[in-house]
Amino acid sequence: MADLNDPARLAELRGAMLRTEADALLDACVARAARLARAPIALVSLVVRHIQLLRAHHGLPLELAVSCATSRSNSFCQLVVRDEAPLLVEDALRDERVPKELVEHYGIRAYAGVPVRVRGHAIGSLCVLDVVPRRFDPRAVDGLEQLAIEVAGRLSDLVERDAPLGSADVQERLVRIEQATRVLERALLALAPVIAAVESPARPGGPSVDAMHATPSTLVTLASLRAAVGCWRDVGSVAEELCAEAAAVASSAPAASRLAEAARALARGLAEVGPLVRLAEGVLEGTLDEAAAERGRALVLRGALDAHEAASAAVSEIRAGVLRARAATSGSGGAPAPSSSP
Repeated sequence: MADLNDPARLAELRGAMLRTEADALLDACVARAARLARAPIALVSLVVRHIQLLRAHHGLPLELAVSCATSRSNSFCQLVVRDEAPLLVEDALRDERVPKELVEHYGIRAYAGVPVRVRGHAIGSLCVLDVVPRRFDPRAVDGLEQLAIEVAGRLSDLVERDAPLGSADVQERLVRIEQATRVLERALLALAPVIAAVESPARPGGPSVDAMHATPSTLVTLASLRAAVGCWRDVGSVAEELCAEAAAVASSAPAASRLAEAARALARGLAEVGPLVRLAEGVLEGTLDEAAAERGRALVLRGALDAHEAASAAVSEIRAGVLRARAATSGSGGAPAPSSSP
């Protein structure tokens, strides 16, 4: 039985794996999975620390297609990763193994999922879901396992094909990392209003988004929400560059290994905040009505709150790691580069 929070497993969830833009090969895999199992829904699900990230999907309700996530604790896929084995559910309403939130919200009644493995670690699953109780043909399950190998290969390729870094000495990279942490600190502060705005209406009896914004005394305005959403759109590329720089530093300076670990933790945290921001974006742009957004928020809010806190802590750890690495490498790499101003 695998530990879902095993650092080695989580470390494999990185880079382009955690993006949410459509990928033609992954989309083809989930479409084939749906046809193979004759199921209306198919997913590539990556099981992160707080959420399951829906990296590719077919047939999802709109709000889940927008958020690309549910809470990990609500997911069936967590059981596939935990047990590192296929999971077949013929009637989710009667199966005591599975959480009931997706059953109650979306009428999911049957499920078949197989592990997606990268370098020996189960990082997620390829799964199909149906809204009626049913059995899955063993040949279909075998086919899903073959498709899961293709999915794992594609996810690994996406990470490996990220643009290579140019040459620069360690001290220069550390300065760039420190600059990026300052940007990210400001970005995380800007994202806080998005979380605050949806935390209140997500509680039973909480005000609607419109009612909350209509209150003159509120600290959260539509303008600040739009600014935060725009900020989040930009922050992903900054975090990716930071992770790449940190990995390059760690490869040439053993003293910076913890810096790379903290950078990967930051990237995961930002990926897990993303679903909540995408739902807020959907409401602001009119893609989602409030009822649909509410269903989506209920599945990701707790994870987003935890992930925002984890991402903020990771930025602080990166800042401290930069100081340690600069001190440790200044003797061999020349005088420390001056710190940039905020």
